Amino acid sequence: MKRLCTVLALLCLLCGGVLNTTALAAQADQADKPQPDKPAKADARVTAVTVIAEGTDSIGAKLVTGLKEAFNQSNLFALNEKDEPKLQLLVTTQPEFPSRPNVGSVYSVCWVFKQGEGYLGFLLARELGTISSEDIDALVAKLVERSDGIAVKYGNLWK
Repeated sequence: MKRLCTVLALLCLLCGGVLNTTALAAQADQADKPQPDKPAKADARVTAVTVIAEGTDSIGAKLVTGLKEAFNQSNLFALNEKDEPKLQLLVTTQPEFPSRPNVGSVYSVCWVFKQGEGYLGFLLARELGTISSEDIDALVAKLVERSDGIAVKYGNLWK
């Protein structure tokens, strides 16, 4: 009986050594294969957005154009007019002083979620302020950043 236990123990040791050697060989083969340089593709977060403008002043027109350009160049947004769930920016501008239209503008931006054509929009946020022609780029960057924050906060609406 003692001899049988010894033989079984030796057999287990030999089998374990063979299995261990096989595992090491498999790891070596895996290490020899080139690993892909690209990371796994993750689901990209892209928000459909539309900018709707109202106003006739030149500073407001530059603001709206800057917003559209920034959304068009961003990887986080897709500027389009399709009938799909999207974030709408309703931008209203008018001269701060009607007698001096190029001095400054008053703007209002409303972020609205729109499910599609024929659906009532859902107000998500709004902002009101004044702007001069020198501050357009900074305001565009601020509004795009806030739009991204709103898209993240209310991301469950787009699903």
